[in-house]
Amino acid sequence: MNAVSQAWILNGGAWEAAHGLPLGDRALRYGMAVFETIGVRDGLPIFWDEHMASLGAAAEELLGQNIGLSSPDLRGEATGVLRVYVTAGDGGPADPVTLPRIFALFEPIPPVRAEEQTTRLHPEAVEPFAGGRKTANYWMQCAAQAAAQSAGFDHALLADHAGKLLSGAMGNIFLWLDGKLCTPALSLAVRQGVMRSWVMSQQAVVEAEIPAACLGEAREVFLTNSRLGVMPLTCGSIAAGPIGAALRDACRQEKIIP
Repeated sequence: MNAVSQAWILNGGAWEAAHGLPLGDRALRYGMAVFETIGVRDGLPIFWDEHMASLGAAAEELLGQNIGLSSPDLRGEATGVLRVYVTAGDGGPADPVTLPRIFALFEPIPPVRAEEQTTRLHPEAVEPFAGGRKTANYWMQCAAQAAAQSAGFDHALLADHAGKLLSGAMGNIFLWLDGKLCTPALSLAVRQGVMRSWVMSQQAVVEAEIPAACLGEAREVFLTNSRLGVMPLTCGSIAAGPIGAALRDACRQEKIIP
């Protein structure tokens, strides 16, 4: 379990130390918040502008808020993740958002030294929510990840009720399938993660609606997120492959991961 070592709340345009949220905030009552998870290396947030663009789009779309943020002071921190939230603030479930709260949490996380991890397809179909935006209502993803880890796997892969692959519970996925590097299409309401975009800037990638039944035909699978960068996966008889390994090395060279 990762412990939060620092927390801040935005007050009058400036970050100040925080110790919690008011119990009436709708982020706590209803999960009404959007957030981004940002890798921090040597006190520097990685891809800050890209993450803030994503957070800003989510805040505008779901909360009707136009935000612009600078990073809190991370000079005393080393390696970990920064989570930045925009909440709906106080009010009832159908009330408009008028006074959102913006807060940030830093979690120190040791580097992941594994060069590959394991995954399985989650046995229950899921329903994408909020058009792929990252919201504080993360129970579905947490439940799938917990079930996978209880069964001895590191990650869960998710598919929708139409049987189409969506993502990992904790990141985007890529597959080498039919001679092409593929990733689930945004038309499936998957998250347009920053590391997903980074991979697509490094490799030719086909966005496709991939049946989960075709997972066993893949020659390679890997996952992307801000904590792991790129993580090659083994999935049943599918071994970790060279594309994911090369991209993981590139992440390390660019100091995206330690």
